[in-house]
Amino acid sequence: MISHIHPDIGWGVPPRRVELDEQQSASGTLGGFEAVTDLAATVLPLLSALGWEGELVHIAESLPHFADGLDLTDLLNVMANLGFSSQSIDIAPARMDPRLMPCLYLPPHGKAEVLVRVEPEGIVAFDTDTRTYRHIAPPAERGRVYLFRTLDEDARQQFEEAPKNFVGATLRRFIPLFVRMLGASLVSNLLVLVTPLFIMAIYDQFLPTGSVPLLVSLLAGSAIAVAGDYAIRSVRSKMIAYMGARLDHLLGLAVFRRLMLLAPPYTEQANSNAQIARLRDFEMVREFFTGPLATTLAEAPFIVVFLVAMAIIGGPLVFVPLAALILFAATAVIARPVVETRVTAATRASSRRQEFLVEALSKPRAIKEAGAAGIWSDRFRELSADACLKNHRTARANLIVATASQALVVIAGLFTLGWGVERVMTGHMTTGGLMATMIVVWWILRPVQTGFSLASQVERVQASVAQINRLMHLKAERVLAPSVQAVPHFKGRVTLSNVSLRYSPDADPAVLGLTMQAEPGEVVALVGPNGSGKSTLLKLVLGLYRPQTGAVLIDDIDIRQLDAIELRRLIAYVPQQPDIYFGTVAQNLRLARPEASLEELHWACGEAGLLDEILELPQQFDTKLGDGTTDRLPASFRQRLSLARAYLKRAPITLFDEPASSLDFMADRQFMLTLERMRTHSTVFLVTHRPSHLKLADKVAVLVQGQVRMYGPAKQVLDRLPPNFF
Repeated sequence: MISHIHPDIGWGVPPRRVELDEQQSASGTLGGFEAVTDLAATVLPLLSALGWEGELVHIAESLPHFADGLDLTDLLNVMANLGFSSQSIDIAPARMDPRLMPCLYLPPHGKAEVLVRVEPEGIVAFDTDTRTYRHIAPPAERGRVYLFRTLDEDARQQFEEAPKNFVGATLRRFIPLFVRMLGASLVSNLLVLVTPLFIMAIYDQFLPTGSVPLLVSLLAGSAIAVAGDYAIRSVRSKMIAYMGARLDHLLGLAVFRRLMLLAPPYTEQANSNAQIARLRDFEMVREFFTGPLATTLAEAPFIVVFLVAMAIIGGPLVFVPLAALILFAATAVIARPVVETRVTAATRASSRRQEFLVEALSKPRAIKEAGAAGIWSDRFRELSADACLKNHRTARANLIVATASQALVVIAGLFTLGWGVERVMTGHMTTGGLMATMIVVWWILRPVQTGFSLASQVERVQASVAQINRLMHLKAERVLAPSVQAVPHFKGRVTLSNVSLRYSPDADPAVLGLTMQAEPGEVVALVGPNGSGKSTLLKLVLGLYRPQTGAVLIDDIDIRQLDAIELRRLIAYVPQQPDIYFGTVAQNLRLARPEASLEELHWACGEAGLLDEILELPQQFDTKLGDGTTDRLPASFRQRLSLARAYLKRAPITLFDEPASSLDFMADRQFMLTLERMRTHSTVFLVTHRPSHLKLADKVAVLVQGQVRMYGPAKQVLDRLPPNFF
């Protein structure tokens, strides 16, 4: 296996820190990223030209999962993730101020180029076709130029501190679009008035005279108005669809990122099904702005236009819809508490059913192996019955409200008709005026009736908005744009000083008064019964949890002073249960180090005893995992893949939590050989109960009920343990 390994890769050689210079950027390769499209090829040269000073890992993490074929939107998102704002202008580079370089130039015909700087020989440009830097004459062809600037501290702060009403702040970005939508709605509603005016003219002018030219003129004018209304409504529907799509992207991305950047205590206390329910909240907001309610909101302000028109046409008849609007408002005040209570109950019941379904469908094999299919069916029947009953009550409440609104519309129409007939009989109105008034009454009350019929949706959207705002107010572990500050290179000394932690206020301490120190390059074995705090100790060193008392120090630096995400980047961790994600073998490995080369992947898999098996796969490192195939992989393969992912970091601190639980004899022997090679190069914390592993330890810590009962040189501690301890 080791014959495949590059000579510059090994435990004594730290991972390479390649500077992003023009030579590196021209290669178009970073870890598993190999630029295929011209826009993908501009990423590294553009960052090099902009003087990017961060770690290459930040670039790799900012790229999409399958990133070789970036489009323009993906490129702009990558730059935004790295802390760059973007601005585009239409200009010919020959007429552009040289101080605007470096920039991205998209000609109308041809491939994208990175314009780096101006020199006496011409503009230094990166040619995405040949993947080389060359001097070119300033392009005289007008094209799209994208300018990138580093976000200042105030802008970075905005990433971290979400506004009090995050959804409202996001919606304010669409104010210009809202204004255009309202303008379109105003014109549309004015054109709609042509219909009642046309009918009034037919009754009052054409029928008494029989003038054909008048009829032709009226028909032509109405046809123009109807066509104009159709065109404007089409434009407005496109605006609504665009806003819905943008909200889907902005809110969905913001919610997912916030969940990913929350400290583990926020997310581990809620199961994955509850997290999925959180992600569904933004879908409710999106559906609100793409459904009929969005159209109703766009038309509601112009009820005033129809009221004015009705006052002109029907005179005092306008008091009928005004009275109906007052009754609608009173009904809303009375019905809202009832609808809100029932919607809340139905939403909770549906969420419980959804959580149960996600859990059942994610563990079908375990349920069948336990012979618990019948029990789970009974549980689902109870949850489904509860959800259906509460949804039925909500539907009944909505139906009552909708029926009441329909009745108000009918009553308003009857009052308008009766009073209008009386006015026609007394000569205060014409027959055409009565017909026009009846149509206008409908246009006044229609938006209100639609809002009533969708009252439950309004309540759900309000609850979703409140949930999203609460989520965005939770403090993330760091701002979205990564810091470019240098990360300290640890030697590996780990000190726990009087560390205590409770997972919740009413729980017993998971660890209590832990005090121990591991010197650089030592192997420290952690032993003890289940629930004694061994895994918790590893999570504390990893920065997943902050101790309530005491401190965790690495090289005499309190880890609370370090960026939590950057800290974990410098620590390798192998959990008890190996995780495999959808993607290729190489992508699963590069989760630990996205910028790792193929030679480094070979080395890590060789250290885990997995290289030969991967090379025998049909597509080797490009073989896709996940998507239902993960459970069919041997447990030993998954465990060794998890080990290889940790080895890939060559970190100064490595944490193993029962790493050999799924390994066979040969794989366990390979693990012990690798552990022996790691000595003096990485400080190792090893949770294990295997005597063969304990022989490799320099120190042993015995934990019981969250406390260190014994800690010291391995031989001394092991000799003092009772014979039946393991």
